[in-house]
Amino acid sequence: MNYLIIGLICLVLLILMIYLYTKDSESSRKFFLYERAIEDLNKKIYELEKSSKKEHSADDEEEFKDYIDEIFESNMEKITHFLVTSRKKDEEDIKKLIDKVDSKLAHVEEKLKAINTIPESYQMNDKKIVNLYEKGLSVSEIARNLRVGIGEVELVLKIAGIK
Repeated sequence: MNYLIIGLICLVLLILMIYLYTKDSESSRKFFLYERAIEDLNKKIYELEKSSKKEHSADDEEEFKDYIDEIFESNMEKITHFLVTSRKKDEEDIKKLIDKVDSKLAHVEEKLKAINTIPESYQMNDKKIVNLYEKGLSVSEIARNLRVGIGEVELVLKIAGIK
């Protein structure tokens, strides 16, 4: 039972790790695409500036630079906004998953505590078995009197270090 619960916890953690890896891969892919787009924009800007120097006067060149700067800033704002909203959504998803895992882990811990507690009746039987054996009763007589198995009586005596 304990192995099953531990296995379930491991499975939940594995699923969480796979989900995080997938989200990280998606973010990395998006960043790569944005980097490439920015590099392309920078190349085009450079080429346009280079060609504008040859073709246009100083006034036209200044207007052109302003126009290019405007385009660049608007694209950067869009990219920044997208990255911020994407990151917030990912953080929210991760927080939800962590909360789910925490609640499931708390539930599993409660179940383990319930499983690991030894009822008092077993502890009382252990004391009775030791007392009866010390009084001289045989293992089979003790088992018959307390209505427990012979194997249980022998186990209790071994644990107590008597037999």
